[in-house]
Amino acid sequence: MEANLLMNLLTVKNGKTIINICSTKFLFKQSTGNVENIRNFFSLSEGAEEILTMANPGECIFSLNNNVTAMKFQIADFEKEFVLT
Repeated sequence: MEANLLMNLLTVKNGKTIINICSTKFLFKQSTGNVENIRNFFSLSEGAEEILTMANPGECIFSLNNNVTAMKFQIADFEKEFVLT
């Protein structure tokens, strides 16, 4: 269900408005069936589409005020007991 939450939000009446008022967005791996619609909605490049379909855990597209970059989160040793439980 979680994988479809973004697509569900994009299809409801006020969903696009809610997303558009957020200045900071993290887009993690998406199913290949949804990624083209997501790419079009966020005006992402083909390279970003590739990241969204092939991302490893912790990799994402980060958008801040419509400036987009790829990002990878790495957990510190002291965080592992909280993250990997």
